[in-house]
Amino acid sequence: MRSAALASTRSVRRSVQRSVRSIRPVGAPVIAALVALGAAAAGCAAADPKAGPAPAAAPPVVDAIPTLDTADGRALPVAQYLISPDEDRRIETARTALIGACMKRFGFDYAPAANGTKPDLMVRRYYLTDAASAAVQGYRWGAPADRAQQSAAPQPPAPELQAVLGQGRGTPAGPAAPAERTHNGLAIPPGGCLGEADDTLTRGGGILQDDAEALEINGRSFADSMADARVKAAFAAWSRCMKEKGQTYASPVDAVGDERWFSSPTATPPEIAAATADIGCKQQNNVVGIWFAVETAYQDRAVQADLKRLEQTRRAIDTTLANAAATKAS
Repeated sequence: MRSAALASTRSVRRSVQRSVRSIRPVGAPVIAALVALGAAAAGCAAADPKAGPAPAAAPPVVDAIPTLDTADGRALPVAQYLISPDEDRRIETARTALIGACMKRFGFDYAPAANGTKPDLMVRRYYLTDAASAAVQGYRWGAPADRAQQSAAPQPPAPELQAVLGQGRGTPAGPAAPAERTHNGLAIPPGGCLGEADDTLTRGGGILQDDAEALEINGRSFADSMADARVKAAFAAWSRCMKEKGQTYASPVDAVGDERWFSSPTATPPEIAAATADIGCKQQNNVVGIWFAVETAYQDRAVQADLKRLEQTRRAIDTTLANAAATKAS
């Protein structure tokens, strides 16, 4: 049972690492789901009677609690060891240029479609905090046009173009393909032009994906903060405030997940009323400030425990950024 659980946990980590480049809006519900998946795998190991229960660490000390209406624009400790939205944009801009230059060598005027903007991990991390948005969209997030654009499936390129474009680093050419493929008399690089671009950007030890351990810290701290007595007390105060406004919810998680909000394509008056009350009660009881301070304390402890390896991750990100900058300069 224990070995199966450890294997499952590793699988969760690999899955998160593989998918991080394609994740777009990452709010607290998504983080909570990833954490729950990892916890389910780890829980099996904890159930081993020979292993015994793992000792629970004491909650970390919180030095100061800021007064916050929103955490937008703030940063948690692990953020410096993850690729930021701005860094992701710089890397993707260079990658697009490299792919385009490679494809041009083979006679193709091609540039890959933009991946979109990597989301800020703090946007809606503590659920709804934007009063202006709540007054119009309730608990909804993003413009309808944006959602439609995200759901549009890209069209695959023509076979010859796809052969040159490739599938990226570490991808085999295919069982029926010759070991050395060419197009217009030129050898196609391993992994195609995608692979060549990735090799250029990661030269010297760079990385293109967020580190799985840093992502795990980011998710685990969210779960730990939700279970912390100080955050639970803030939720209880929020719940009492909501009841005074005619809204019955135990926590902000319950409010945003109310099934009634999914039965209509647009926000209804009851949803807008609940969302507006939600924000007012968060502000009245400084829920965001308390939650942010508590989660920061959990992340500080986790980062310090893994600092040496996380600093290596930061150097790897900086290497990729330097390679991207050199690409633009050349």
